[in-house]
Amino acid sequence: MTTLTPADVAEDLHLSKESVHRHLRAGTIPSFKVGRAYRIDPDDYAAWKVGSRPADPNRIAPRSTRGEANLRRRAS
Repeated sequence: MTTLTPADVAEDLHLSKESVHRHLRAGTIPSFKVGRAYRIDPDDYAAWKVGSRPADPNRIAPRSTRGEANLRRRAS
């Protein structure tokens, strides 16, 4: 399966790579992680770009959610 990198998306959207990474961490652009790297499925990206399907919030939890989960684990 061929995937897009954040740099590919940044070029397509005319944004900086840092801006794209912020969107990926927030879950506003549909993506998945391979190790520490974000990858974007071209079909999901095309659908997201035309607005026919929102990003799936369950694929990547926003940072705030992960932080809250870690705090709960530490408190237990």
